[in-house]
Amino acid sequence: MAAPRPSDEELLRSPPQEMLRWLHKAEAENLKVMMDHGAMMREVNRRMQVHLMEIRSLREVNERLQRDSEELRDLCCFLDDDRQKGRKLAREWQRFGRYTASVMRQEVAAYQGKLRGLDIRQQDLLRDNLQLKELCLYLDQERNRHTCPNCGGSLLESRRDDGDGSSSSATNQESPLPPSVEDGRPIAIEEAIHRHRTVINEQVLRYIRNLERRVQVLEMKPGQNSVEEAADSRRGERRPALPYQGLTNGSSSSDLEPYLGVARPEAVVHAMKVLEVREQLDKNHIQVYA
Repeated sequence: MAAPRPSDEELLRSPPQEMLRWLHKAEAENLKVMMDHGAMMREVNRRMQVHLMEIRSLREVNERLQRDSEELRDLCCFLDDDRQKGRKLAREWQRFGRYTASVMRQEVAAYQGKLRGLDIRQQDLLRDNLQLKELCLYLDQERNRHTCPNCGGSLLESRRDDGDGSSSSATNQESPLPPSVEDGRPIAIEEAIHRHRTVINEQVLRYIRNLERRVQVLEMKPGQNSVEEAADSRRGERRPALPYQGLTNGSSSSDLEPYLGVARPEAVVHAMKVLEVREQLDKNHIQVYA
């Protein structure tokens, strides 16, 4: 423990040696205090430098976090825009799908009406053909009945009157057909009708199934292979129409297959082209942002 500092009176009464000793002691204490103060200042400066370095590093971290926050904000904005575009595109696809389905239903109904009209016309032609067949059979029977089996000439010439050149009254009366011909005619007619109906029904069923498959493909995958379908529709528009005689003259199924395709209307083709252009623009927009 340090000795207490003497008062001024004690210093005045003390000899000079004692005063000198107290002076040196005070200087030593003052020097020690100054050295301690310098060490403390150095420690404070060192700690200040450490704190400054920490502040600088925290500032850099803060700036980096701010940049990351801005990038995340931009990314969130981009993703939100992309989500809005996706929802809008989904709504457009739904509207396009509903429109395409309605158009296909209208087209199927129109083709079914055309098929019914063609069926009615086919039935009329079948009736005309049957009448012509009956007439041909009747004329053939008449020709065979009035032909001489020995000379091949007509029996009507030998029965003509020699005077005025007019035919006899017996030739003007039509004789009925033999019973065998009358009995076999309904059977032949029924067979012909059944054969023609079978051919027509097969063609109609194959045509309707092809239409149903195309409707299912459009409903399940409305956006796939739009370019190929547009090309197919353009090829279908340039394809020549199938003549009506080919349906009644026993054409094979392989000859009918190219004509069973359904050509899309122009509105659907233009809509698909517009969607393709929009998809290409969206892809370019995403690449620019990337």
